[in-house]
Amino acid sequence: LATMKARNSNAGIPIRRPPSSENSSISGYSTSDNESIRRNRDPYSPAASSAPWSGAVSEQVKIAQMFLAIACLWPLLFLLIPPSSSHSQMTMLSTGMTEGGLEGSMNRMERLEMKAHSKIDMLRSRVSGNLSAKTAYLREDMASLLRRTDVVGYGAAHPRVAVVVVVPPLTSASSESGEHDEQTLLDSALEAVESVFRTTDRNRIFIVTVVMDGWGKIGSFETRLQGIDAGRTKHRHGGKVHTHDHHHDWKMEDQSEQDKDHEVHSHSEKIHAIYNHETAGVSASRKEAVHFVNVLARKHEEAGLKSSEEDLVLLFLRCDAALREYSGDRVWLDDVTDALVLSPFEEYSEAHRENTNEQTMQPANAISFVMDFSSTDTDGNVEIHNSHIGETLNFDQTLRPHRSSATAQQMALSNGESYPTPLTLGAATALRLETYNTLPAADEKLTTHYSADLELSFNLWMCADGIDVLGSSLAHAVVDPVVLSTIEKSDLSGPLAARLVSAWMGGHDDDMYASSFLRSVAESSAVESQNKIAARGDSLPKDHDLSESRALADKTQQLKNMLVRISAEAKQSTTFPSGLDKKCRPFSWYVEHVNPELKIEVENGISSAKNAKLNKGAKLIPSKPLSDENMSIVARASPVKLAYVDVSGGHTEHPHRGATDENGNFGYVHDETALAKSPPPFEFKDESEKAALCKKGDPNYKMLTEKVFVDLTNHEAAEKRAEHGLAQRKRVKIFCLVYTIEKFHDRIPPIRDTWGKNCDGFMVASTKTDAKLGTVNIPHEGPEEYNNIWQKVRAMWSYVYDNYYEKYDYFHIGGDDLYLIVENLRLYLESEEIQLASNGGYSLPDGSEESQTPLFLGRRFAEGGDRDRMFISGGSGYTMNKATLKTLVVDGFPNCFPHMKTFSEDVMVATCLRKMDIIPYDTKDEARGERYMPFQPGHHLTYTPPKNPKDDWYSNYSVDCLWGIDHSAAKSVAFHYIKEDLMRRMHAILYH
Repeated sequence: LATMKARNSNAGIPIRRPPSSENSSISGYSTSDNESIRRNRDPYSPAASSAPWSGAVSEQVKIAQMFLAIACLWPLLFLLIPPSSSHSQMTMLSTGMTEGGLEGSMNRMERLEMKAHSKIDMLRSRVSGNLSAKTAYLREDMASLLRRTDVVGYGAAHPRVAVVVVVPPLTSASSESGEHDEQTLLDSALEAVESVFRTTDRNRIFIVTVVMDGWGKIGSFETRLQGIDAGRTKHRHGGKVHTHDHHHDWKMEDQSEQDKDHEVHSHSEKIHAIYNHETAGVSASRKEAVHFVNVLARKHEEAGLKSSEEDLVLLFLRCDAALREYSGDRVWLDDVTDALVLSPFEEYSEAHRENTNEQTMQPANAISFVMDFSSTDTDGNVEIHNSHIGETLNFDQTLRPHRSSATAQQMALSNGESYPTPLTLGAATALRLETYNTLPAADEKLTTHYSADLELSFNLWMCADGIDVLGSSLAHAVVDPVVLSTIEKSDLSGPLAARLVSAWMGGHDDDMYASSFLRSVAESSAVESQNKIAARGDSLPKDHDLSESRALADKTQQLKNMLVRISAEAKQSTTFPSGLDKKCRPFSWYVEHVNPELKIEVENGISSAKNAKLNKGAKLIPSKPLSDENMSIVARASPVKLAYVDVSGGHTEHPHRGATDENGNFGYVHDETALAKSPPPFEFKDESEKAALCKKGDPNYKMLTEKVFVDLTNHEAAEKRAEHGLAQRKRVKIFCLVYTIEKFHDRIPPIRDTWGKNCDGFMVASTKTDAKLGTVNIPHEGPEEYNNIWQKVRAMWSYVYDNYYEKYDYFHIGGDDLYLIVENLRLYLESEEIQLASNGGYSLPDGSEESQTPLFLGRRFAEGGDRDRMFISGGSGYTMNKATLKTLVVDGFPNCFPHMKTFSEDVMVATCLRKMDIIPYDTKDEARGERYMPFQPGHHLTYTPPKNPKDDWYSNYSVDCLWGIDHSAAKSVAFHYIKEDLMRRMHAILYH
């Protein structure tokens, strides 16, 4: 019963396994720490089976044995139920789907269900019959089911793979010699597909999609695909490799005859063939195949056969390549999973390293398989030639590939086990399906494997995290070098080169690269044309040298003009990837940090001023790009010139009337630095108050001691660096603005005593000016009432802009029940992420910028659950940089609801900024914890959303939140509904 309850309690949670420690460092991070928690489970070990039963036992012993067997079998029913599945889905362990769609898949589900029930009934009959005589068989059946259940343990940390194989048309695929016919190409494609099943556990194969580009159906090819799918070729189940004959009997290597009798099984469909009668090209074919995979994944999620957390691995396998087979239980997918997917243990380690300031390398977004080669001698013997460790693929200014090697420094980072490559090696490339889905460029006009791989490589390096080769892993592919032509594998025609250059070098300051590359491509084409003329033996003029040189120059210029025209025309096509300069890093970054060979060649043709700009920018490249969502948010906003613009109009009209002094006279300017210059000490009134404030046990105490903390270590280190002139940049200056009314002035001293004094500038906007308290009366349009807060906020921000804009970097506003952890806020605003976002998302600022990208920071809410109407909750306040404040006051207030009366000032501010493409930034930390919290700490700890999030406004308005203790970020910056006693209590817990 305890086992049953445990199974039920974990229903719906995907099975996750720690990565193997066989490779101590993959993609820059170590997995050796997981060795102690990884165990190979053997169902035939002594722990999995008992000693043979005696035939001469008493009836009581037989009854006890029967109940023991039933108790052992019962949990298997729970093991057969996939997450979130219904009774009709409990035995659907396959992932196949026929071309007929989900209906065919459900028919197989019913058949599998019948087989599963039949299997269970058979086991029950054995238990209730002659138990003594059937004991050995029972154990074997249980071991078989346990083994089969164990290998179905895929999930978020153990994803399945979707393989895509594109077979190009024979005209572009065959070698120039013409000695290889159609059958050679088809045989190679079949070998590629078969190698997937030989080297991959079938239970971890989601689908293999074969796209026959420019082919009609071929009966013999289709039959052989079906044979592979049916298991008539070698394939894996866990660590076992076997085949089936035509009668569905099967043969397993290293398996006893007794085991064979009890492992008879059938296979679900794992192969899907797409036939494009008209040639679409490799890029378009891959896109079509991935679209099918996405549809299939969605159908499986709807049917309860796939967890939404399982991010499938996508493998592009070239049709002239086969995955290399190795002995042992570990396979290539284990190594690739370790490199692409972090286990829960590694996620903890990442968080730990971040908190302790230890440097860590993030896993790359793609893995390029090591490319070995095969050759066949005259006797038909095949020999495999291994590539050298550290071998990578690069390209020159003509965009043609050449072999290169990783640098010694790159090899030393992981002892040669993982190193970057500027281009994917081409034979096989693995990445997360979600990664591919979010790549911004997919030009369907890139028809060859090489052109599609070039675009994929640019996508991964300039818009994602790059490409790694796992040198010492099992991720190897064996290529038959005579199957595909150089046109398909390495050559690039002028039009294809022009499209790539136009897309990836057409923005930022990359025009010099675009011009240089187009000229190199044109010159190369011109030389080839001249060589062909010479090879034909055509007569040459008497002044041969001069005429040839002149002809070459003329031809080069002619071809370059043609390529420029092609580039311009390409930008008008519907499939052309536009706007990459706003979504990705510049090509100059790629040259500087990934492919420095190109930099030397390009620099020969550009001015020293351009060089200086490139070299300067190279020092300011971020270590990590923004998230896709935040990059899209930043890209929407236009940079704002930071120079102050006077829009006060002589301070004669609202919202620029200004403030009044204690006597009611306009023109008062508050000394916002007074509190920071003379901060009051935080003191306990007596020991009884100290005991009361530090009392343990309530949810607020739990959240503030077990999760949220003030990062004083990094704060004090930053202060010392700034004090001794060792910091690269000055510390950001924060202006804190609190609003209240005279009635609640008693709420201000606790703020001044706790967090207010940590702000560089502090002011309380109120209805009465009190210099000692720091309150300032700022009159506004309309009455002073709750339903007119919008006008109050317009006047407050206008006053701040008119008087303090040029002195501060960031501005935070909140009510008189706000608690702000200023140290955490300052560190967040100084982080590389925010610095990068404020500079447009591509490079870090160097302090000389005259413009800035607006940032609107705080706790995002989706109004009514509508993510297109996102705003920032006013409770915990919001933070703006200079560009946002200037845009709001100068451009927003005069034109955006200037005379409206409403209490929802937070919605109004977001609405006005949205009209100018300034969208609330996602301020979650890397663990998805929220930094700005709209309630008390204890509330966020104990809050549980309803089953239907729309039944409660908070869960309905929240955006992609975790709940419980993980709801708040460890370095949270703000909390709301904090009155005097709780404010002092929070401060005592956090600081004392």
